[in-house]
Amino acid sequence: MNTNKIKTLFIATALVLGAGSAQAALLNPGFESGLTGWTASLSGGAATVVTSNSTTYGGAITYLPPEGSYFLAIMSGSANVWQTVTQSLALAAGETIGGQAAFDWGDYPSFYDGARVRILDAAGAQIAQPFYLDGTGLPSGYNGPWTAWSFTALAAGTYTVEYASRNTLDGGGPEQTFGYFDAAQAQVPEPASLALLGLGLAGLAATRRKQTA
Repeated sequence: MNTNKIKTLFIATALVLGAGSAQAALLNPGFESGLTGWTASLSGGAATVVTSNSTTYGGAITYLPPEGSYFLAIMSGSANVWQTVTQSLALAAGETIGGQAAFDWGDYPSFYDGARVRILDAAGAQIAQPFYLDGTGLPSGYNGPWTAWSFTALAAGTYTVEYASRNTLDGGGPEQTFGYFDAAQAQVPEPASLALLGLGLAGLAATRRKQTA
């Protein structure tokens, strides 16, 4: 196998292994470095990077990070005010970002608190809402699961990722409502990708043996 074929094989392998790296454009997507790269806007709420968070209303539950060692917990605050944590970033057309979110409702009907993920354009207008959940139609104190979300840019530009939670009608129920946010699950190379990489390494070794023979 000649050197040009080896180079081609490694380029193909890199493309396969790199595909699906959804968090490449976000800084500190899993909050492993605290709130570095993110901006909080709060009114009576809190944005805390935690290793776990426990609530009891609706049934005792402890949330743990689905990826890494930390996640973001945004506690609701003043009535009808979204507590937000945001980051702006540049995306190329076709580039995808993503993460995971969960809704932990601390109230009951008709106080339909919520949690959401929004994508805003450079002018601050919403262009996508890949995750949204509130208490409508859910049992009191609902403890929602971690849910994956993603967004693919249709055009190159500057975008803002907004994580948020909100109290509705009042400043808190039996417990405060939380929105939880973390990075996307790390991509594990598929067997075919690993086989391709192994083939490339074997070919490179064979070429080096021939060159030194």
